[in-house]
Amino acid sequence: MRPNLFSFATSELSQDAFLCWLLAWADAKYVANNTALPQVARRLLDTIYEKFGSPPPAQYTKIEIHKQEAGIDVLCIVNERDAILIEDKVGTKQHSDQLRRYLTHVSSKFGFADNCIFPIYVQTGDQSDYREVQQARFQTLHRRDLLTILESPEARVASQQSDILADFTHHLCAIEDEVQSFSSLPLAQWSWNAWKGFYTRLQQELQDGNWDYVANPSGGFLGYYWHFLSDVECKPYLQLEQTKFCFKIEVQDEPQRAVLRSLWHDKIARECHKHDLRVKRPDRFGHGTWMTVAMLDEEYRQVNAQGLLDLAGTVALMHKAESLLTACVSSV
Repeated sequence: MRPNLFSFATSELSQDAFLCWLLAWADAKYVANNTALPQVARRLLDTIYEKFGSPPPAQYTKIEIHKQEAGIDVLCIVNERDAILIEDKVGTKQHSDQLRRYLTHVSSKFGFADNCIFPIYVQTGDQSDYREVQQARFQTLHRRDLLTILESPEARVASQQSDILADFTHHLCAIEDEVQSFSSLPLAQWSWNAWKGFYTRLQQELQDGNWDYVANPSGGFLGYYWHFLSDVECKPYLQLEQTKFCFKIEVQDEPQRAVLRSLWHDKIARECHKHDLRVKRPDRFGHGTWMTVAMLDEEYRQVNAQGLLDLAGTVALMHKAESLLTACVSSV
């Protein structure tokens, strides 16, 4: 046991520096100095090429690294032929059309053809939606992808030679373990990252929904929202607010909000017993565009005999709530 550098160097700039350092090891001039680190660096580059379905170079003869070039986190020029453009995230998301701007800059300033630019979005945190990333022509390198590289046999050897590589690997492992801990910890012990892991797994199971931080005056919560429907006067949907299971409506017409809020609460309260669910009024009714009209009056996260999450049972209950909401839209 010893202090981990990346427990203190937690910013994106620190991760940028690590990626620059590791990629630089792929240059042929370093092969004689260290047999293991260059292998890890080349494996990282190979993985990036594979993300695009492109064969990697037979040899990495020259690696040129640019950091914060016009705001680009890492620009790695390979063999004076290809440009690997890396946007690096540790839990934040893309913004302000930055990805398209970076592609345009690399093309115009350095003169690389489109088929020689490999834009990579590195996310070592967790993110719900990557559609904008994909639309900008970026491929994503997730935390799990990096760990596959960093836990490879050659990387294990390199970690014995490099405290930097070992510390970064342990840092990512600790994050991954915490994110996946939703399946191995009692519900009351879930951390913020465990909730992210739970929501990410729900996305896979439901094939629907997104999650994100939702700010409010009491400090905010991590929300998961899905099953958006359309009614004549409003849009009903479902939302998890961590421990709370909410039935919500979106109403754009302000004068109609109070009437529709009461109408939808009554609809759900009448219908819920047919779906073997119990609901209650929220502590107070809101009056904004997005309003909670009812809440599940029971713990929606099902548990097994050991007191741990029963994912299948939880998903089954969520499907009941979907059926309930759909039935309310269909009712007169």
